Amino acid sequence: MEEFFNKYTKAFDALNPETIASLYRLPSAISDGDGTQIFTDRPALVKKFASNCESMRNFGYQFAQFKIQQQHPLGQDKIAVTIAWRVNTGNSNIDFRTLYICHFIDSEWLVFNANVYQGSFSSAT
Repeated sequence: MEEFFNKYTKAFDALNPETIASLYRLPSAISDGDGTQIFTDRPALVKKFASNCESMRNFGYQFAQFKIQQQHPLGQDKIAVTIAWRVNTGNSNIDFRTLYICHFIDSEWLVFNANVYQGSFSSAT
């Protein structure tokens, strides 16, 4: 999963909504500061990430770091992964956690569900 989340981080660092969306399967669900949303088509998912990228650009997004906190296989082709994130804005850091459910489809991992919540980058809680 380290390789997948390196690719995911690079897509966010490039603020590229198309690339970010390509790392999600359809349908998918995201629960974050925008609320809980279900996406059944790619254009809606790209629009969501375009909005996120614009917000990130506006608050001075520089780069993100991640730590895999936990991984739980859910059979052979699914996994639950908890990630601690740190977003650097140049002036400060924004820390949070995300629980991802990822599915292995056509030889690649894709996000099925992402649940963003408060949490620190450094502690295990």
